[in-house]
Amino acid sequence: MRAVSAVVLGALLAPQDTHVHVTTPLVTNDMIEKDYGPAEPVELMHIAYNGNDYERKNVLTRGVLDVLVPGRYMSLREGAAEVMIVPHGPGAYNGMAQMAGLDVDMAGIVRVRPEVDDTPCHRVGPGTCDNPRLPLLPGTQGQPTLPRVTITAYRVTDRGTGMDRGRSGGRALSDTGLDAAAADGKPVRAVGQFRGANLCRDLPESTRRAGADWVLLTSEGPVWVTGRRPEGKGFRLDPAYRADVSRWLEVGGRVEAAGEARYLKASSITMIPRPKETEDNPCPP
Repeated sequence: MRAVSAVVLGALLAPQDTHVHVTTPLVTNDMIEKDYGPAEPVELMHIAYNGNDYERKNVLTRGVLDVLVPGRYMSLREGAAEVMIVPHGPGAYNGMAQMAGLDVDMAGIVRVRPEVDDTPCHRVGPGTCDNPRLPLLPGTQGQPTLPRVTITAYRVTDRGTGMDRGRSGGRALSDTGLDAAAADGKPVRAVGQFRGANLCRDLPESTRRAGADWVLLTSEGPVWVTGRRPEGKGFRLDPAYRADVSRWLEVGGRVEAAGEARYLKASSITMIPRPKETEDNPCPP
């Protein structure tokens, strides 16, 4: 196992490292424990659905890190559970943004967003009187679409599952095309947008082979994914949940043809950030 690299949040992360450990010097464990107690392990789903129970608690949790509001906030997600991640200190966002798509361990302070925007203590800040060391939170009135529960992260560690780095080798489906991949039967890597159980009606329902099959919209067109559920280390997507179609996956497997339909028999599934050169394709109304 490679040594874990320790860097300041906001510093450049070495792209060749698979295991990355980022911290912030603005707080120490002693400072955090004095204000909020020792960090305790809590599953992300409990934090997301019962935020008030963990208000101002110092927690250790895990999930898939992703960009929520570019330049400002991240998100941490496990299955359908999602919380907003508030970077601690200037420049902290940049360090975490480079870990987007990775399965991470995180230490931070849980807070539920107030109804109106936080204001600095006695107007001098940087935080509120209750949380003088922590960044201000946006209110739910002004930004109602953001997750209500937040974690102000002071330590983030790549678990080394390689969800964004070190992906499986092999040919890209975008290089071979569906028909060529089906003809030679060799493994390919397909990158695409999750479309659930054909929620966007990309394919004729009559071409579904099994009830558990789901659709991946690739640059080469939509394909049925068979053999594996849309889940992996640190994530689990719901084929019946329309909001999950915003997620992007890399699926390794072999393409099969049956008439006009194409099927991808999956051997591996990884959640990834949306590729920079692509755009989300919303389901038609």
